[in-house]
Amino acid sequence: MDEVRLHRPEPGADTFIPKRYEFRVDGRRLVVPVEPELVVGRRKPEDPDDDVTVDLTRFGAANLGVSRRHSSILIEAGDVFLVDLNSTNGTRLNGKAARPGQPYRLRDGDEIEFAQLRCVIRLLDASR
Repeated sequence: MDEVRLHRPEPGADTFIPKRYEFRVDGRRLVVPVEPELVVGRRKPEDPDDDVTVDLTRFGAANLGVSRRHSSILIEAGDVFLVDLNSTNGTRLNGKAARPGQPYRLRDGDEIEFAQLRCVIRLLDASR
């Protein structure tokens, strides 16, 4: 797994910033627009301070051990990163455990396990 430090782009660096993320779980899809940072977890609708932007509840997240604020996905310098937010049951990227707080570069088609909820992430441009 690539362990990287967040960095600034070099002048003229060729980068691809996706327009949407697609989470695929057991043949089902969740497509969300890209923002500079998204929080992945389980939304608590009755909490006005809930900042979860990617709600995995419909995929059985509570029964699969997904934390309310499990991980974040962020864009820095044209790259997409996954960061575990000190979740209770951990995050895995392509089968390897992610250390809390450490950014890991995401690529189209990577497999992410939020606790026991396994999904494939697609980084989509506007034409897909």
